Amino acid sequence: MMIYLFMCSAWLLTLAVVCAWKYPLFKRTWQELYFADTPVLIESDDWGPGEELHAQRLLELLACLETHKDSVARSAVLTADIVLSVPDIEKIMADPAKAYHRKVLNEGSPGIYQAMLRSIKQGVLVPQLHGLEHLNGQGFAKLCQQHDSRIMTALALPQQWDWESLDSPLQGHYVDGSCLPTQAISSEQAQTLIALATQTFTELFGFASFSTVAPCYLWNSTIEQHWKNHGISVIQTAGYRCDARDKHGAYHQDRYLLRAGDLSESAQVYLVRNVMYEPVDGNNNAKTAYQEALRAYAQALPISISTHRYNYTRSEDEFVSSLQGLDQLLTAIGSSLSRLRFVSSPELGQQYLMDDTDIVNNFNGRQWMPLKRLSGLKKLAPFLRRLYYRHPKLVLLAYISGLILPVSLLCRYSR
Repeated sequence: MMIYLFMCSAWLLTLAVVCAWKYPLFKRTWQELYFADTPVLIESDDWGPGEELHAQRLLELLACLETHKDSVARSAVLTADIVLSVPDIEKIMADPAKAYHRKVLNEGSPGIYQAMLRSIKQGVLVPQLHGLEHLNGQGFAKLCQQHDSRIMTALALPQQWDWESLDSPLQGHYVDGSCLPTQAISSEQAQTLIALATQTFTELFGFASFSTVAPCYLWNSTIEQHWKNHGISVIQTAGYRCDARDKHGAYHQDRYLLRAGDLSESAQVYLVRNVMYEPVDGNNNAKTAYQEALRAYAQALPISISTHRYNYTRSEDEFVSSLQGLDQLLTAIGSSLSRLRFVSSPELGQQYLMDDTDIVNNFNGRQWMPLKRLSGLKKLAPFLRRLYYRHPKLVLLAYISGLILPVSLLCRYSR
């Protein structure tokens, strides 16, 4: 009995010290949003102009998603991050002023555009602004005029070329990566690009983009302010913000850690991708993605799946394998987890920004009941799990002090 009382006293003392030490952290974590209805997002970057094959691959991908239903019978929905245009290389090369010229989605790839419009109407695709293009136009035009070796494929086969063939530093939109380190575009350039992008997006899809994700995750506070000025209140991230790449091409992070629901300096809400399904890259398969989904679910966080276009637009074997894996991932999530809700990024952003508002797909007018949240002691288990997964030093202290035992029991009981 004395040993038991001593252990309880030691645990209580340790807990009191830790609570006093980390009170701001605990308070901030407790005040985060916890979901009783778990949002499931499927975020896919880089859809836009391309080969006509892309239209057929997109439709097959969406047909797969349509077979998966959530707790309110809504089909899985693809948040397609749209690149609105590609360079018109022939015009760039013929222009004596060396200006940049572009081909917009509906003009350069009408088959893809029409497939998107049909899918939007059906409700299996929600478009989101990725960028006016997936490169820096002025930098690209300069490289074209110089016949730079990094873009010789584009110059040789302009009709079959895709920006994915560019070196990675050249794919940034809000920075010029033609020379390293990258240089951020000016505020005036950003204003012009974003104004044209948001106007073009609205013209193409009939409604403004309420949310966005920056190409290559490269953007800064100036870009955020211009986004805000043009109605963008939700920013999809990978959990950090990068504003440049250094002379070696390495990313520079100016915001090291973003949590879902954090606010930008311009009061926009950040969303965070926490499940990586990028099988063509070779290290993010259905099994690893499922484990990441379980971790998010245990913390009452959104399950936000990242899966780029290239997983579905390369060889036939890669496409089949990627599609089968995504189908397996969604089947596993749907069969083992309860109260799932398929949503798009702008819809989830609205849930963070406004309490008890209906989920509305502004692109086809359909709506659903709001996502239910956890409150009071029902938040305790996911709160403890957020601390566990985010703060290894606290976990180490819990193991050394033995506090991990009562905390684990408390977590299991409260769940």
